[in-house]
Amino acid sequence: MKTNNKTSVNRIRQTLLPAIVLVLLFTNSFADGSKKVKTASYSDLAVYVTHTLGSVVPAAQNSDISAQISAIINTFHVDTGSEVKQGDLLVSLDCAENLLKLKQAEALLRAEKAQLKHAITKFSQAEKLDKQGNISKELYNQRLAEESRLRAMVESRKFARQLAQINVNRCQVKAPFDGYVTRRNASIGELTRPGSSLLRLVSKTNHFVEVKINNRLLHSFTHGKNYRYIFNDKSYALKIDLVIPVMDRASRNHLARLTFVDEHAITGSVGRLQWQDTEASIPSAYIVSRDNRLGILIAENASAKFIAIDNAVEGQPAKIKLDDNTQIITRGRFNIKPGDTLLVDNE
Repeated sequence: MKTNNKTSVNRIRQTLLPAIVLVLLFTNSFADGSKKVKTASYSDLAVYVTHTLGSVVPAAQNSDISAQISAIINTFHVDTGSEVKQGDLLVSLDCAENLLKLKQAEALLRAEKAQLKHAITKFSQAEKLDKQGNISKELYNQRLAEESRLRAMVESRKFARQLAQINVNRCQVKAPFDGYVTRRNASIGELTRPGSSLLRLVSKTNHFVEVKINNRLLHSFTHGKNYRYIFNDKSYALKIDLVIPVMDRASRNHLARLTFVDEHAITGSVGRLQWQDTEASIPSAYIVSRDNRLGILIAENASAKFIAIDNAVEGQPAKIKLDDNTQIITRGRFNIKPGDTLLVDNE
């Protein structure tokens, strides 16, 4: 009877022992209270977070080319889609009236010059007579005043002629910069007014990318590295040109400009700006919560230690400065409390 009892006990032990071992393995707990974990050094886990924001390559110049005089449109020398260079003729206006005004100004100038020439001769004679004492002071002063008046009139006529010439030049509307005509806003035969738009001209190239940076990302952006502009699956190297220190009150953003290092993206393109942090971060998968604080658990002298990360956000990588050899608990961390004894098994 005793033999049967021993046999039954042995069978029970054989049945329960594997189950007990499994329980111990599952709970990572051993008889001495230590808990089994796996760790990895911070240098192996650390990442340099890449940030991405929408950005645009605005045109350096995007102008409505306008008439500066009132005149009938005679000819458009370009149309929508035309590529032009600085100084190319874009639009010709009817210039008959302005040409007549120029000729009139030139004629008046010639007349004043002739009168001035005569006045200079008369004053020269008056100077000789004055030296001889053969002219009255009043007549001498009249000759002097007449010459001075006509000199001033000649100067005035010169300015009038220059103004008339400027208006003649304005009859030919020329490109102020290299670019593309993106829209025509008038037609042949229309009467223009000063300031009325004739066409829109956009510059061909640009040297910068514009982006709006949220205040939360400002430090990361200004202290980042590897700035790239991504458009149509092509990457362009950038460097920071400026960050306007004033925050937009409506959007709470800062406007920043970055310049292309080598090749430029197409003007007007809307793409993505990417950059990397220069400070290492711990991936969100290794961040745990203890006592309502977020941080990481490390193995130090066979004991668990919790390091809080003040600026950590759940589900996001967090910046933290640690020694590269710091052993971060990667497995078994969810049942670990600060101060627990650890058995590190990284095999």
